[in-house]
Amino acid sequence: MIDFRKLRDIREDNDLNQEEMANILHVKRGRYSLWELGINIIPLKNLCDYADYFNYSIDYVLGLTPSKESPKVLGIDFQILGKNMQEIRLKNNLSQKRVANILGVTQACIARYEKGLIAISTSNLYKFSKEFNVSLNELCGKNKLPDKSKIKVNS
Repeated sequence: MIDFRKLRDIREDNDLNQEEMANILHVKRGRYSLWELGINIIPLKNLCDYADYFNYSIDYVLGLTPSKESPKVLGIDFQILGKNMQEIRLKNNLSQKRVANILGVTQACIARYEKGLIAISTSNLYKFSKEFNVSLNELCGKNKLPDKSKIKVNS
């Protein structure tokens, strides 16, 4: 389960209120508030914008690493993300159907993710990163992926 308390902590550490943070992300305060509370999950694009604004890694923002390591690339390219997901799936000799079962989506969704046609949800990307032990920043193309031979499915 994703812990979104870090969103609040980072915002408060930077002396911003929810209204200001919502304006930075171009959303309404109420919507942002629901993300901080974990009632709704922040969309991946907004999560990337949030991390980029503070110059932090997505992994740090979600509490996956204590390192604030800044991204080398701003924004998100869903085609790069899809290509990285596909490379990891193929390296592990998994079918799209198997990855779909892991994430609880359809095979068609995996095909669309891999082609960069649709945005993967933050929660599914989080599951994927945990399953394959790979950084969200690396998956999103913000950092270089590690040696592909070291990426393995968790069993």
